[in-house]
Amino acid sequence: MEYKLIALDMDATALTPDKRLTRKTAETMERALAAGKQVVFSTGRNISIVKPYMAQVRGMRWAVTGSGAAANDVETGARLFEKNIDAETIKWIIGASAGTDLMPILYIGDVSYCPDWAPERAAEFFVGAYAGMYRDYMTKCPDVFQMFMEDPKPVQKLNLVFTDRAEKDFVYDQIKLLPLKFTTITELTMEINAPGVSKADGLRRLCGHLGVGMEECVAVGDAENDLELIRAAGLGVAMGNAESAVKAAAGAVVADCLHDGAAEAIERFIL
Repeated sequence: MEYKLIALDMDATALTPDKRLTRKTAETMERALAAGKQVVFSTGRNISIVKPYMAQVRGMRWAVTGSGAAANDVETGARLFEKNIDAETIKWIIGASAGTDLMPILYIGDVSYCPDWAPERAAEFFVGAYAGMYRDYMTKCPDVFQMFMEDPKPVQKLNLVFTDRAEKDFVYDQIKLLPLKFTTITELTMEINAPGVSKADGLRRLCGHLGVGMEECVAVGDAENDLELIRAAGLGVAMGNAESAVKAAAGAVVADCLHDGAAEAIERFIL
């Protein structure tokens, strides 16, 4: 099979643990694009915090963002599709979260919102690696939920980050029956999308636009939220640092994100 497209997760896949796109990975992506292949980010991030990385790769145009909630054309600024959580459901979540020590992250359209204190308190919430992202690429406001309530809109994705597991579990119990997709749940975090959202569905929709079959795609990832995509692609590739379930589902394993595993995948299966 000649593969035409490679979809790369970002965090702990295309990016190093300190959130860098290495020169080797960027150059290998550029070589694939120059050879007429498609190189796509498939990420849980919003497009506003993907564009700075795409700008490092000449010719890169497409991204599936929000864990599959949207596909974006950065050349024209257009969204090919978008699947949002309705505003009334977000209001319910806000009510259920009242009184908890919580860092909310909202993706609305092309904008990512975080509290203005997020860069300084990121380590306290055990997400210190993202402090620079909060500082440099996100729109900050004193109270994210208050901002939303003053002007409610559909939300592409909602991340809730806690300092206390009991509080996270309490909120989850209040909202678990709502029409939502819990894309990722950890001890202290929840990543929440609209029902039916997945990286696999997002890439499938983008491929329809590009005239590429899913069997002609390579998908590279490391985490639970990459599993559906890895299973849906023609070839699923796990990073060396991937979770065991991802390695078990993949057809190949490459080096870890500290050793340019994403570049290895491009070299082996695209170039």
